[in-house]
Amino acid sequence: MNEPMEKFVSVVRDYCDWASSKPKAEKEEVRVAIRLLADLYSKVLRLPKPDPGEDLDRKRVSDEDWKKVYGRFGSLPFQFYLDCFRPAKMVEEEPGTGDLADDLADIYRDLKEGLGLYDEGRIAEAFWEWRQSFITHWGRHASSALHALHAYAVDEGIEL
Repeated sequence: MNEPMEKFVSVVRDYCDWASSKPKAEKEEVRVAIRLLADLYSKVLRLPKPDPGEDLDRKRVSDEDWKKVYGRFGSLPFQFYLDCFRPAKMVEEEPGTGDLADDLADIYRDLKEGLGLYDEGRIAEAFWEWRQSFITHWGRHASSALHALHAYAVDEGIEL
């Protein structure tokens, strides 16, 4: 495994540990969320193009576990935010509503499922899963959540 892969796995573990931990003070939670989301986004872009590996089943994060993580993210100072789902399309479109807890819990689910593969020694499959789910799912959640958290932190005078 190369250095970008090792660094990505490390931040995935940090994110999953944070998502499973007891919440801290609101300002600290905002800072941690911003740092982890930025790290994940930055580090996934540095990964080599993955080989799909074998097409094997993976252990899914249960709905109950997802709901626990979703509830844990209720400790953040806001839940809903305005979001433009197609920002590159200059069309008349009403902004939608993003859900920060849903964003963070969905990212957790995608990362944790890849981590399960990784911990089973299915390295190629794990990196394939992380990269594909980034492109199709958690990348949008991460960028939307990061935008909302950054704006909140700046507006509220939270030191970054």
